[in-house]
Amino acid sequence: MGWAGRIGGVLLVVLALQVRWGLSPLRRLRANLQAIHDGRAEQLPNDFPDELNALASAMNALLARDQRLIERGRHTAGNLAHALKTPLSVMRLQLAQLPEAQRPRWEAELARIDNAVRHHLARASAVGEGARIAPLKLSTTLAPMLSGLARLAQRRGLTLCSQWHGERSVYLDEQDAQELVGNLLDNALRWASHAVMMEAACQGKWLTLQISDDGPGMTDEQCQAAFERGSRLDERRSQSGLGLSIVADLVALYQGELTLSRAAQGGLQVTVMLPVVAQP
Repeated sequence: MGWAGRIGGVLLVVLALQVRWGLSPLRRLRANLQAIHDGRAEQLPNDFPDELNALASAMNALLARDQRLIERGRHTAGNLAHALKTPLSVMRLQLAQLPEAQRPRWEAELARIDNAVRHHLARASAVGEGARIAPLKLSTTLAPMLSGLARLAQRRGLTLCSQWHGERSVYLDEQDAQELVGNLLDNALRWASHAVMMEAACQGKWLTLQISDDGPGMTDEQCQAAFERGSRLDERRSQSGLGLSIVADLVALYQGELTLSRAAQGGLQVTVMLPVVAQP
């Protein structure tokens, strides 16, 4: 009985090792898929056993097709944007030839067209959370844009400050990051009296962005209306609501959260939380 037990134990160990060895290709496949998800690889290797190589090849073909579709969509959106700029500019020039009494109505309609085009192009060219994105350092990506906006703010007699807390790499597309932060800062600079502050912090998997100004702020009703596509909270300041609408779409694509509140300076504070932080 003792020898039988020992033999049975040895057989169980051998069986466990065999199962572990047999499943090792599946574990490698899982690790490679995680690398693709994290942006550290683009395709699966072809060094699996024959049974899994066919599966890996099919998945690679699917990944390549999806990437081509994404790139084609973004390229088409960019071409459409350039194609529409010229006729819109010509139509604006033609407005100068109309009687002054008719201009406001045509200007309003052209502004609506321009807003709709900007909104849908921004949505079409966005990557979102589902794409394969290599992690980037947000402060480095946004540095040229922040520098340009700081100079613009200075010419307007405003101050633009930015602070980074616990920064790590984030899974954000470069164009999406610039579109998101650029629209928020543009809105803040339109309304600010003296200063605009941007703070970015990484905690866990969440990136938190806060943009605040010392302008007049917004009521609860205005906060709700700000997310309506192309809304204009002040008829004297065109495009004031479009930026927030674009930001709301980008935040939704990345499965994040967007809130509006009263800033400590008395103006508007926009808080964006995105689950995009790359874990060390």
